[in-house]
Amino acid sequence: MLYRMTSYKKSQEESSRDIYKAFQAIDVNLDMILRRRHNSRLAETLLTILNELMGVPQIVFHVGSQVEGSTTVEMKSDIDCVFFQDNFQVMLKLGAWHNGKTNLLAFKDETTPPQFYKLCRLQPAPGGRQEYMRDKVDETDVVDEQGRVLVSNMIVDNTLKISFKGIVEGPVVKHGPSRSFSDDFDIVYAFPCNELPPECEGLFTRSSPGHWPKSQTLKYARHLPVFFIPHGHPHSPLNERTLQWRLSTSLTERQLMFDFTEEQLLVYTLLKMLRCEYSKPKFGDNFSTFHIKTAMMFAIEKHPPDIWRIDNIVACASCCIDMLIQCARDNVCPHFTIGGVNLFDGKLSEPDIKKLEEFLTDLKQHINDYICNLKMDSFGKQVTQKVHGEESR
Repeated sequence: MLYRMTSYKKSQEESSRDIYKAFQAIDVNLDMILRRRHNSRLAETLLTILNELMGVPQIVFHVGSQVEGSTTVEMKSDIDCVFFQDNFQVMLKLGAWHNGKTNLLAFKDETTPPQFYKLCRLQPAPGGRQEYMRDKVDETDVVDEQGRVLVSNMIVDNTLKISFKGIVEGPVVKHGPSRSFSDDFDIVYAFPCNELPPECEGLFTRSSPGHWPKSQTLKYARHLPVFFIPHGHPHSPLNERTLQWRLSTSLTERQLMFDFTEEQLLVYTLLKMLRCEYSKPKFGDNFSTFHIKTAMMFAIEKHPPDIWRIDNIVACASCCIDMLIQCARDNVCPHFTIGGVNLFDGKLSEPDIKKLEEFLTDLKQHINDYICNLKMDSFGKQVTQKVHGEESR
């Protein structure tokens, strides 16, 4: 056992109801979830309007914990923003020229891992078509062996220096594809693509029970743009890594999160709290909330909707942990919206995955103990107050 704790003897139903009451006590409820979503959507609209007034061709989207409503006060979730570069347009094949935009072609070669692409610059050709550009535009551009001008993901840092010159002081901190000026905001610069890459087709074509994702959500999500964000695979050579752009389906994922019920969001938030307190000290962000989100999505798709009840929170959390344990045993954590991607790749080594399996197994076996010992937001105290009576007051 990885953790020795005091055991609180309750049934799963009793524990689940106490967990629900504890969430109510710390203001994680449907009203607050909807309020967080409203405020985040309002903020992204206002930022987009401000950019338009300033002549900046950027549309802002909020993604992650704040807009999902899957956070608590002491989780201290930052605000994750996608800056959609509206003056760029990425295509998957040569076609018609898009006037007024920087046209880019996304392609793969023998060096690009799953979920990663390279982007090359295009120029107008006779007949309103496109052709490869042969001359550099930015100092970070690279000309490949075929004479094509490739866009380095380092261009984002140059853009940031220009965009925020004189506005923001201090260094820019990098967290993977995001850039941050403070602990409260993470910004990802993204190039949009309105075509659906082949590896994203599986979400819309694979067989599933059908209750989730909802058919109307899939119909809507199919027309959402995907993004190419400035991040190379950590195991690629540096000269290749700087030319790689990671495919992102963050808007599709956000739409799927909006379809979570209150009970499902509480299960997800509970798992995030357990991760923050118990697994983050061991694995850092290499085992991330995105792994948990992915397991949640697969669990919701796999299991019938009637299991997601207030009196079944512990059992549902265990279902998601089971999904993660199976991923660890297989050494593969598949992406929910992008086929052929292993979310452990570049994050966890095989020995680390084995340690993760051991931790998750212990977590499932003693989940009540882990929950009742959560210090974040005094959550464990809230859950156990009926057991301890006066001692917990």
